Amino acid sequence: MNPQTTLDKRRDQRVEFFLIPVEREQLPVWVFKPEQDVMGHAGVVANVSKGGLQILTHAESPLQDSRYQLKLILDEGQGVQPFSAQLRRAWSESLTALVHVNGFEYLDSNNAAAEFLSNFELFAKRKVWIRCVLLPL
Repeated sequence: MNPQTTLDKRRDQRVEFFLIPVEREQLPVWVFKPEQDVMGHAGVVANVSKGGLQILTHAESPLQDSRYQLKLILDEGQGVQPFSAQLRRAWSESLTALVHVNGFEYLDSNNAAAEFLSNFELFAKRKVWIRCVLLPL
C-alpha cells in the first residue's frame, strides 16, 4: 500500500504529540496540523530572539531542508494560521531521544509573525505553547 495514498485519504485533522522538558519534568503538548499542511513538520516554539527563534520538532522526522515557511497555529480548535514567516534553518541538535531543537533565522524580520513572537515572554510565563507547522520552501 502506498503511504502517500493512505495519508491523502484520512479525513481527520493530524496531531503530533511532544513531551517538552520543563525544569525537572516533561509536559505533554499536542500539535494539530491543518489538513492542507499535513506534509509539514509540526513544532513548538521554544525560544525567540530579535533575529530568529528555536523550534522543537520530532526526532523521528528530522528537518532536512535549509529554508522553511513557518505557520503559527494560534486557534487550536480551528487550526487558524493568521501569521507566517520565511525562515532559514541555521542548526539542529537532539534535545531528547524524541525531540530535536532547531535554530532558525528570519529571512525577513519585518513580518507579522516576528512581531507577534516578540511577545514570547508573556506566553512562556503563562505556559502557553505556541504551536506551528514548518513547510519546506
